[in-house]
Order: sequence, then structure tokens, then C-alpha cells
Amino acid sequence: MELIPCNTCGQNRFRPIFTKESPLGESFSIVSCEFCGLVQVNPQPGFLEVKKYYDDTYFTQRTERGYDNYYSEKLRKEIARVFQLNLNDLDFFSWEMDRLKEKLPGEKLSSLDIGCAAGYFVSYLKARGYDAYGIEIADGPVRFARETLNLNIFQENFLDWDTKFQKQFDVITLWATIEHLHKPKETLEKIKSHLKPGGVLILSTCRYGFLAKLAGLKWRYLNVPEHLYYYSYQGLKKLLLDLGFHKPVSFTYGSGMTSRPGAHFFFKLRKWIMDRLVKWFQLGDMMVYMVKK
Repeated sequence: MELIPCNTCGQNRFRPIFTKESPLGESFSIVSCEFCGLVQVNPQPGFLEVKKYYDDTYFTQRTERGYDNYYSEKLRKEIARVFQLNLNDLDFFSWEMDRLKEKLPGEKLSSLDIGCAAGYFVSYLKARGYDAYGIEIADGPVRFARETLNLNIFQENFLDWDTKFQKQFDVITLWATIEHLHKPKETLEKIKSHLKPGGVLILSTCRYGFLAKLAGLKWRYLNVPEHLYYYSYQGLKKLLLDLGFHKPVSFTYGSGMTSRPGAHFFFKLRKWIMDRLVKWFQLGDMMVYMVKK
């Protein structure tokens, strides 16, 4: 555990918010930077200390912080449905059409999904005709992506990656990944160097805002130590603009009401209403940004 400067502004003064135990019984402090407001785990565990939380059960056993068989066809279709909704809300397909018009006949768009897990978004874009790649560190998902889905997946840390592979992409994505990273700002800086001029970065992450503060320690995304950083809606926008990205398009979604198998009709109706209200009023506890280089 190491006390580190704020990853966004580099300052060293923090206000305590919570202390929370992990499933392994380890205790972690969640603090807010007194200068920029970034909420983070600090002192912070090292890479190997966090990696032990990502064994195969994270992807195969249903918990509040994992998945109910991540490799199932049912979940794969549900994830693809969410991708489609998010891209529609970002007006991504209009950008994609304009970008294709700039290409030579037969030339493909290229993409890289960072933290791609089993490669479902890589597969999604590959099916749309992209020269699609992913990068991931977890053994099980990489094996599934390569052997079952036949995808181009790199297994390594993105911050070490370009010493071996020099390439620029039209699209780079970080789906629910930035909150897991030890060096998110450095990752965003490096992403910019791997984007082609006019290319887009799309990222989604949990949002530390009204719903998170209302839920307190019970907030559904307060998963330590897997989640190391919790951005606000405006805080993430400012960071992206400060790094030189431009023309941000964004939205929030998610009421925090988690549907379970067997949920009764009135719960489902209430969730349907609340999900639409928080999206309409930009109060959701998930957020998605698309920015250009």
C-alpha cells in the first residue's frame, strides 16, 4: 500500500470519505482530492495485489462485483445490446459513416479495445468490417477470445505495449475499464498517441455523483480494490479536454436498481421508470464519453 499523488492534478491533500473491506478482508481507504475532487482509493495497492482479485471466478460466479458466467451466449448478447444502445446515444454511427467516406475503396476502419475481457466488443466491430484488436491482462478471457472467438488479442499492460507494436487506430475504446487502472491519466495520454487524427476515443465508467453519494457505502460500484478511481461527470470531461481531446459527446444512465431473476412486475416497472428519469435528467451512475483527437 502506497500513498500516491492524485492522478488527475498531482496534489497530495485528501479528504477521507469511507473505509471499506474487500471480499478478502483487506481494508481500503476511499478519499477525495481536496484540489480537483477526484475520488480514489488511497493509499493504493500495487498491481499484483489487485490482480489476485481477477481470478476466473470473477468471470464465472455471480457476485455483486462479478458476472454470472461471463462466457455464456446469453450474456454476450446482452452486452452487445448495451454496446448498440450506447453507440446510438453517442451518434457514433454517423461519425463512422463520415469516416468511411474518407477511406480508400476497400480500406477498413481500425479499432483497439483496451481492457477487452473476452473480446465481445472486438468481435462486434470485427463483424462490422473493422480491423479489430483488443488488449487484456486476465488469462481466462484472453484464452476465450483467442480460441473461441478467433480474435486478435494482446495479453499485456497497455502502458508497456507500444514498444512491441506501433499502430494508430480510428477508434479506441475503454468500456468500464478506466476505473480499474493504476495510471488512468497516463493511459489517456498514451491513447491519444495511438489515435489517428480525427479518430475517436469512447470510454464508459461509473460516475461518482448524486446517486453514489446517496447510496454511500452501499453504492453498487464501490468495489475495492478492483475500482481504484471514481470520476465525476464534469471532472472526467475536464480531464479529457485538458489532455487535448475535443468535441465531447456524452450521456449518463443507470438508476442503481439492479434487476434479479424472479423480480416481480412492479419492481421491473419501477426500474424501467427510474432508469429513464435518471437518463433524462443526467443523474445516472454510469457515464459514457466520446471525444475526438
